[in-house]
Amino acid sequence: MLRMVRDLQECKFKCLLVKAVDESLNCLGDSVRYSIYFHLEYTFGIKREEIPKKPEIFADKLEELFKDGSCFIKKLILKRLYESVGLEFKRKENYSFSDYINEIKNLLTKQAEIKAEGTLACKKRK
Repeated sequence: MLRMVRDLQECKFKCLLVKAVDESLNCLGDSVRYSIYFHLEYTFGIKREEIPKKPEIFADKLEELFKDGSCFIKKLILKRLYESVGLEFKRKENYSFSDYINEIKNLLTKQAEIKAEGTLACKKRK
């Protein structure tokens, strides 16, 4: 059961991250968002749905495409991701884009495990 909960949480995380990326890139306009996804896939070999598995590479490629402007885009993505789980994004010293992504992923996993363990404990008492 715990494994199934982790898998579901992993799926939820991936959806939340891709949605945060979509919404953030959409601020630049639909055509720009599609262009970025096109370049990520055909120039760098990263498909949209692979972003959650490769956040470091995604961040590096954004930097290649936008140079210093990538900081704005990455911050926007992180703000939207944190908001999607009910948290406020706060900048932390020496944290990379991937560190923030992993923090949310780990938080969601931990919450799901605690909830699952509580459910199992209730079932055992019955």
